[in-house]
Amino acid sequence: MPPTPAPQRVVPLRVGIVGARRVRQGLGPFVARDLTRLGARVACVLGTSENSAGIAAAQIEEHTGHRPDPLADPDRFDAEDLDIVCVLSPAGTHLPHVERALACGRHVQCEKPFLWTPETDWSATARRLEDRFAELGLVLAVNAQWPWVLPTFREVTGSGAGTAAHLAMGLSPASTGVQMIGDALPHVISVAQALRGGLEGAEAIRVEQPEPGVLSVHARLVGGEGALDVEAHMDARSEGGPREAWLAVDGARADRCVRMSDYALFLRSRARLVDLPDPLTARLADFVATVRAAQDGTPPAAGRDISRRAAIVATILDACTGDLEGAAPS
Repeated sequence: MPPTPAPQRVVPLRVGIVGARRVRQGLGPFVARDLTRLGARVACVLGTSENSAGIAAAQIEEHTGHRPDPLADPDRFDAEDLDIVCVLSPAGTHLPHVERALACGRHVQCEKPFLWTPETDWSATARRLEDRFAELGLVLAVNAQWPWVLPTFREVTGSGAGTAAHLAMGLSPASTGVQMIGDALPHVISVAQALRGGLEGAEAIRVEQPEPGVLSVHARLVGGEGALDVEAHMDARSEGGPREAWLAVDGARADRCVRMSDYALFLRSRARLVDLPDPLTARLADFVATVRAAQDGTPPAAGRDISRRAAIVATILDACTGDLEGAAPS
């Protein structure tokens, strides 16, 4: 009999994280934790100073058992042998970090909002990046976790997977004023895109700010597969503990619950409570699988979800910045 082939060893994906330090709701340590569990290795982190990079490296070590190299020099970061760059820095810095990663031939997972620079045409810039990443066989993803909640939402509410007409979400961003649009609205739009494909514009926009720290956006999202009415309710007044989050589709609502002893997640709808697999973990697992497939010769599908989402955020932002407290994106 011929000898049994030895199992091939999977080489760990090498990851660099930009802006990995946990500040407010920063996800750096949790992204590092999940990527490590998925077989990747966080090789280095890039901070704005040696001190911030050192803090980020220590926080990641607490969650992974491995201390990445702390770097404060972008050129040194670019010179590292990396497969993936995770851009978790403030939103206004996303574009240059994504472009540097692209120039180095790296797959990118970027925090939302993807773009937040007022001098940039967000839709055109995002389309250019989608095209260039696809041309090079590289994966470009934005951290939109909430679509991965939908299977559990349907289970706990008993709702079907038919065509939705109305979506509402409640979120508690850590920011205030116009920044809440960037922090929360991409989540709502990503769920809308999962419910109704081809959404690319917004109309009938109405913004309400009854008091500081509270904001609601109502709009009709339109595209190739029809329209979807959406509501985004944002409340930044929460202090301490898990922040409120809920999702409602055509009147069926489920609230996210967090058990503080171990941070386990659940969805509750009326009297039912169902375990919720961590959507961040699911999002990153999908990203890693897509990167692995690209490395094995299956090119990532070129899509327009990122640029369409950026266009919708820009349209809604243009309709409301004059009425909101706080500064425009900078």
